[in-house]
This record gives sequence, C-alpha cells and structure tokens, in this order.
Amino acid sequence: MAVGCPVVLKPAPQAPLSAIALARMIEDIGWPSGAFSALLCGIPVAEKLVTDDRIAMLSFTGSDKVGWHLKAICGKKKVALELGGNASVIIDEGPDLGSAARAVAMGANLYAGQTCISTQRIYVVESVHDAFRDLLVKEYAALQAGDPSDASVSVGPIIDAGHFQRISRWVDEAVADGATVLAGGTAVDAARNIYAATLLTHVGREMNVSCAEVFGPVAVIAAVESFSEAMTRVNDSAYGLQVGVYTNNLSHMKAAHEGLDVGGVIINNVPGFRVDSMPYGGIKGSGLGREGLRYAMEEMSEPRLIVY
Repeated sequence: MAVGCPVVLKPAPQAPLSAIALARMIEDIGWPSGAFSALLCGIPVAEKLVTDDRIAMLSFTGSDKVGWHLKAICGKKKVALELGGNASVIIDEGPDLGSAARAVAMGANLYAGQTCISTQRIYVVESVHDAFRDLLVKEYAALQAGDPSDASVSVGPIIDAGHFQRISRWVDEAVADGATVLAGGTAVDAARNIYAATLLTHVGREMNVSCAEVFGPVAVIAAVESFSEAMTRVNDSAYGLQVGVYTNNLSHMKAAHEGLDVGGVIINNVPGFRVDSMPYGGIKGSGLGREGLRYAMEEMSEPRLIVY
C-alpha cells in the first residue's frame, strides 16, 4: 500500500477472520475501491491468481512444499517466499543460563509453537549443558497449557485436528526410535487440540522433530563439544530462517554472523525475535526475498532509470 500496489490477499482457510477485518478497516478509512481485496477461495482459484499475468508479484507465507510449487507455476513475475523452518538456539559458555532458559522455553512454545521462527532445535556447549537442561526443564514445568484467553496460559491450541495428530505422531515416532522425553510428550486436551509443551533429547537428525518443521510446541535439546560444532549442527538443515545465539564472546558472535546459513542471527535472544523494521527472511528452504517495511517496499517496486 505504501508504494501504491493494489493487493489481493488470500488468507489461509483455517484463519481468515483477520484478513476480513483488515479489508473492512481499509474500506472504512477510504482507500480506493478495489485497491485492496481479501479473497477467500480454494486452491484452483488461488492458482489462477498465481498464474495470471495481471498479477505482477507473488508474496507467499506458508509451507515450503506449497511455496516452491507456486514459484514453479507463477511464470515470470517477481516472487517473495517466507516458508518457515526449524529454528535453532545455540547456548555458549558465559551468558546467564537462567534468563536464557526462560526465553528459550517461551520461544519454543509461544502460540503453541505455531510461528515460523519458533525455537525447535537447542544446541548447548557441553560444559554448561546439564545445568542449562535442568533450568530449561524447570521452565517447561511452569508453562500452562489451555485456553489462550486465560492470561496464565502460555500454550494454546493447535490450529486444527490434523496438525494436532501429526505433532502427536511425530513425538511418538521419535520416542519409539530412542528419543527421551524431558517434558510434555502428551496431549493435554485432545478434544481442543491442546498439546503439552514438549522437550526431547537423544534425538536423531533424521527424525521429523529435528529435520522437519514441527510448527507446534515441540523442541529438541542436544549437547555439543564446542561452539563450532553447534554452528555445524545449526547448518545441518534444509532451512535457514533465523537463529538465536547466546554468547558473550565477540569472536563467536562474528563467527555466527559469518558462518551460519540463515537470514538472521539474533544475539542473546531466541530466533523468534522480530521487529517490523528488520530485513526479515531466510535462505535455502526457508524462502526468497525479505520482509520488513523498507525491504518489502523495495521488493514490491521496480527501479526506473532516466538519462538525459
């Protein structure tokens, strides 16, 4: 809107109400008729939008499978994709482990883990692993699951029964293959799609809870011998959106910025940190392009040169 682009917004079918509310608000403030539309439709109509030559740009937020499919069929138009990932946190020697544990517990479970930068993989330098693990388990024990309208609740429901069942199945599969449950690992209220804040250890890299995007209240923790090994483990992923790095070592901060295959490195906070002015986005399976006010405006416009 800031650069004068007309917009057709197609919301996810599971959560259309905010898009409708936004469209009504834009209409109420007097934006030109037709310049902003919210379209609730099925996949065939959505794909017609994507392939229509009158649409100059596709901006998609969602799963990697759908995003790369839409890119493949959209033709010559510009594309921005925000496709999520399995975001990591590195815990180095030096930082306050108590505050880090509180932030990581919340970062893994806010919105029941249903954000693309939810903390999913936690790599802790061996010398502080046991102490941090024990603090993190205590923080998990304090998390309440249930009705998100209750101010004491941190972990609300999964968006629908299908995703609730998938999350439960992935955890069960991991446990069957040797993972250990440190917290959660079970449904709180299956009728309302509420799953407990879950922390697993002894998890293999090939397990879905590690290599895929859980998009739920599930995280895995592992000890590593060194900060360098932690970076290697972070990069051992098909995704690369954001990473949190808890360290007071300036050389490790520099190494993380230079060596981690992600779009954003968040020092002494979880990967879920975001403000609208950031150039937000990822690489590899996490997408293309950058969001954020100025950066989105650049993505959605073309430079024009005049020479005279």
